[in-house]
Amino acid sequence: MTLQEQQEFTDNLDSAKSWMKAIQERLKANDNTQGPRQALEARLRETEKIRQSEEEGRVKMDMVLVAAEQLLQDGNEELRNHTHTQLKDLKGLWEETCTYITHCHSRIEWVWLHWSEYLKAYQEFELWLTKQQRSHDVELEAQLGVKEKLWQVDQQRVVVSDIKGQAVLLERLLDEAAALHNRTQDPSVDPQAQERLQEAYNHVRDRAEERLSLLQKICEQHQTHQGCVQRFQSWLLSKTKELTEVMGRNDTAEEKLKALKALDDSVACEEKALLDIEGMVESLRPNTSPAGVEEVVEEAEELRLGWQRLREGLCKADEGLRSSLDTHSQYMTRCQRLGDDIGRLREQLKGLDQELEETQDCRDRIDHTEEQMVGQWTKYTGVRNTLAGEESQVELLKAQLRELFRFSEDSRHLSHDVLAVVKEHQRYCLLKESVQLQERFSLLEVKGDLLDSVFGPERSDGLQSELSTAMRNRELLHVQLQQRKSRLQAFISRTKDFTDTYKLMCSKLSSIKGRLMTADGLQPDILAKKSQSDQFGVILKDVEDYEAQIMALETLVSSSQTNRIQFEKLCDEWKHLHIAVKAKVDESDKIVAEHERFHDSLLNIEKWLMIMKQKLMSFHSPTGEWSIEGRRHEAERALGEFPEKELQLQQVDIQGQGVLKKTSEEGQVHILGDMKRLKDSWLALYEMSLNLHSFQESRGHHESRRKEFDSWLFKQNELLSEILSSTGAAHSAKNVRLKQDTLKVSFNPVLLLYQQKPGLLQRVCRLALPLWLLFLALLLLAFLLPLMDEGNSCSLSNNFARSFNIMLRYEGPPPT
Repeated sequence: MTLQEQQEFTDNLDSAKSWMKAIQERLKANDNTQGPRQALEARLRETEKIRQSEEEGRVKMDMVLVAAEQLLQDGNEELRNHTHTQLKDLKGLWEETCTYITHCHSRIEWVWLHWSEYLKAYQEFELWLTKQQRSHDVELEAQLGVKEKLWQVDQQRVVVSDIKGQAVLLERLLDEAAALHNRTQDPSVDPQAQERLQEAYNHVRDRAEERLSLLQKICEQHQTHQGCVQRFQSWLLSKTKELTEVMGRNDTAEEKLKALKALDDSVACEEKALLDIEGMVESLRPNTSPAGVEEVVEEAEELRLGWQRLREGLCKADEGLRSSLDTHSQYMTRCQRLGDDIGRLREQLKGLDQELEETQDCRDRIDHTEEQMVGQWTKYTGVRNTLAGEESQVELLKAQLRELFRFSEDSRHLSHDVLAVVKEHQRYCLLKESVQLQERFSLLEVKGDLLDSVFGPERSDGLQSELSTAMRNRELLHVQLQQRKSRLQAFISRTKDFTDTYKLMCSKLSSIKGRLMTADGLQPDILAKKSQSDQFGVILKDVEDYEAQIMALETLVSSSQTNRIQFEKLCDEWKHLHIAVKAKVDESDKIVAEHERFHDSLLNIEKWLMIMKQKLMSFHSPTGEWSIEGRRHEAERALGEFPEKELQLQQVDIQGQGVLKKTSEEGQVHILGDMKRLKDSWLALYEMSLNLHSFQESRGHHESRRKEFDSWLFKQNELLSEILSSTGAAHSAKNVRLKQDTLKVSFNPVLLLYQQKPGLLQRVCRLALPLWLLFLALLLLAFLLPLMDEGNSCSLSNNFARSFNIMLRYEGPPPT
């Protein structure tokens, strides 16, 4: 052994120790995680340089080992032991230095990576906070009506739910900030900064909740107004029906006036409710869009007009009843005067009847002198003059009866009395002429001697016989004539009553038909359809009331075939009209029900679309990417609602097609616009759901592959530990090559996965690959060391193995 070889070993040994001591000094100077992030990043760069310079130390170690080989082969036992001791100390120092390098760099790198991830999450949270603050700085958009305001409330409720869902992320950020502050003591993550972040979140959350409360208050205010409007409309309708019922009763005018007074008082009291509604309109104006304000103003004006029309109808009905009372008074006065005139005329006719009967009794006696005949003639002449004088009285009665016909009261009993008096008067005038003829016949019978002297006895007897026959024929003809005249006058009276009533009823039937034609036709919206249904209902009631008038007309039908035919024709027209109006009422109710079902279905699906859009948007991160972390089940539930809603959408489309067929062209435009808007919203939302579904599938696939990789990594870690723990076996070159081949076979799946799978798994492999290469290089060195030093190789190898085994199994933060 030359002195030069020993000096070379000593120089290399000193050089290696000096290098290790210098490295440990540099590590001590940088082994600190406190301070700002820039300083931490500088220390990280420095430890990275130190870690990269580890190869230089390995070269120095190799040089020491090479120089020690000659000394270990020397025959001097003391030298060999001393060299072994120095190598053992050097290897211990080298192991300590390498472990220190790895731990120091890992500790600083772990804090730096943690800080980077925290800053990334913090910036995203700050961006989200800024976005929320800006959205709440924007003034509320005024909505059209209750439906739109309810949608706005639901949308804000989703926003509040999203903000509250960010509390979990905030809690994690605050925990990370506290952990970083414990390690770095940096002011950017101190408790004051954490408090500011919490306060900013609380401010956003409070503003969102305040906006939600305000929107709920606005919506409730509009709902209250709408409820008041609907109640007032129902009240108007009920009072209008009540007015119709009052006027349709068979009560006296006084009772109707009393009922109208009570109804008018109740209507006047409701003006306060109308004023309240008009006041609500002013309170709704600041929080409602111009079109919505115009709509509620029109509603209030329509209510005011409806209330005024009801008051006017009550006033007109009251005036009409009072006028009818005055008319009734006049009618009763005229009836009383006419009755008195009829009574006086009947008394006069009764007196004339007695005089005629007395004259007839005197005429029936066989013995009457010429003076008696002259007296009877004088009485007949007086009766005739009296009857002629009563002709003007009869005409006056007829004129008074015609004046009574102008009133709406039933004058049938008076017309019968007047007709009876006229008939009696005419009977007495038929009777007068008959008596005159009978008197002439009696004169011829009395003047029989004169006939004998003029015509001779035989001729006179023949004339007397013919005279008797003529007198009997006259009596018979007189009776028949009176009977026929009575029947004719009764027929004329009935025919006149039927004709007038028939014309009046035909006119009413034509009026109802005209109203039906006017009300018929397609309507633009549901309100117009409801109004049409109400009109059909009123027409149906009028048609049903018409049946009682037809039954009354049947009592006036005489034996005339013409009247019977007209009556049956009127009955047929009424029956056909009743069937047609009933069908229109049923059809109108069905149309209204179909439109209401379509309207409700449309509103429900639109509300679901709006809420679901907010849910899907909540799965968007502030950077615009999809994120379902911690909300996988919520996303699955949201996507699971789409098949059912798609069926509902098809049902709404079918309902819409049916409603379109029964809506006017003006209303079809709005319905088609609503259906198009609904389909567009559905397509946009469905596309978002497909994107979320695709993202969910791809994420599930990557997680499956990642689990597979983690499982493989765990198995390989166990295999590596088993290889490193085999301390009792001899490490021949063959065993070393066998273990190297085993490591290569274990490493092949890593390369295969690295080449096959892009994306997240590829990034994981990229991170793991350099570490595995480093592990393999160190293990190769560990397996080569026993070839150099058989005695100490197991200890050195086991030290390396235990060091890296700890590194592989450690899952918490790096040791301090």
